[in-house]
Amino acid sequence: MCSKIVGMKEFVAQLTTAAAECGATPMWPLSEDDLLAFLDAVHSAEQMLRAAKAHAVREIEGRGIPATQQAPTPAAWLRNRLRISAGAAAGLLRQARLLDADPALNEALTGGRVNTDQLDVIARVLKTLPTGLDAPTRAEATATLIEWAPDLEPVQLGYAGRRILEHVAPEVVDAADEAALRRAERDAYEQRFLTLSPLGDGRVRVRGMLDAEAAAVVTAAIDPLCRPAGAAAELAEGGTARTPGQRRADALTDVCRLVLAGGELPANGGDRPQMVVTVGFDALKQRLAGGDCDTGEPLSPATVRKLACDAMVLPLVLGGAGQVLDAGRNRRLVTGPLRRALVARDRGCTFPGCDRPARWCEAHHVVPWFEGGPTSLDNLALLCAHHHHTIHGDLHGDPQGDLQGDVEGDGAGNQSGWQVTMGPDGHPEYRPPAWVDPERAPRTNPYHRTNPPHRPDPHHRPNPYPRRN
Repeated sequence: MCSKIVGMKEFVAQLTTAAAECGATPMWPLSEDDLLAFLDAVHSAEQMLRAAKAHAVREIEGRGIPATQQAPTPAAWLRNRLRISAGAAAGLLRQARLLDADPALNEALTGGRVNTDQLDVIARVLKTLPTGLDAPTRAEATATLIEWAPDLEPVQLGYAGRRILEHVAPEVVDAADEAALRRAERDAYEQRFLTLSPLGDGRVRVRGMLDAEAAAVVTAAIDPLCRPAGAAAELAEGGTARTPGQRRADALTDVCRLVLAGGELPANGGDRPQMVVTVGFDALKQRLAGGDCDTGEPLSPATVRKLACDAMVLPLVLGGAGQVLDAGRNRRLVTGPLRRALVARDRGCTFPGCDRPARWCEAHHVVPWFEGGPTSLDNLALLCAHHHHTIHGDLHGDPQGDLQGDVEGDGAGNQSGWQVTMGPDGHPEYRPPAWVDPERAPRTNPYHRTNPPHRPDPHHRPNPYPRRN
């Protein structure tokens, strides 16, 4: 045991020396490949060291060292010892306790299969499981989340975790989801508020809290007026581009002015502003299941039924993975039912890693219209303005800020090196240029997906020309 302890001390000393040398060594002589490999290696080592630190904290708390040194709490002891913030100390302590509580998470963190940020997300997801769930099912949920972790950053993992019960205990999903959503909706509704507080200097502070339904309504109203596409035009006119917060503030004011003046709101991606809720038709008829806002927030069955009383119901034929199988007509512009079907499938920008919502997106023809590509769902993908220009090899943006519906380009992403095709699950896949990935393995964007992440087959070479309608 002594030899192991000495070895650990020597190893940490060597790591400290090596880290100091790396920090003092100029990076400019490194090739691009070497620099990227160095970044990946440092990140991997950092995650492993975080795991080791969590193990040390677990042992320190277990021995009662903070109490023996008269610290009021273990978190206070960590703050003083490591000179870290209260939040960082609480997070480190929480992670250390998780290692004791769940051997599977302990093994995954130690083995580098999850990082500490993902560990926190998995723990939060597991806390939302029904209290009556048996131990084997909880263990299966943990294993599934660990399996998903290598493909998802923490926020995406949290979104995927919302559906964990569908994969490990589908028989209790409806009851558990409805109970949880009703509790969440009740709490959110009870906590709603809005205040306008004059500050005495010409400004008024606006603060508030909305439930998911109300927030979706407000978002639907202001989003058409606060899209970022007009920033280039503002600069071209000699002005200063507004911040996102300023655009939202102006949009809220403009919406109120428009409603007071005549009740008309501007179009959004070819459609009137609207709140979109996706729900299974049979489930809606049978009053069974909840739905999802286009903002990604879930709604309980009761809320969905209330909205359906005064809503336009657009039928879409969906596959088991949320794939839209039938909707819309053949035409060049993507508006009306076809755009709503596209939004229901993609929910936001489909470019890997992008979190832009559907309202800020344009419809991209996978096979261009002028090359015979149809305006049908299996030839369309939502892309935000930036990534639409990326695919077309044009990074100059839209100087007029008036891109709506569909924008044509050079075809299939040949100028930029990115290629978009439809994957076997009916969702867009992107093959990066060789300078990004020499293997050009296909990538997807799971950020907006409510189903578990789909890992594309790198050997799958789909036909770039989809079925013509």
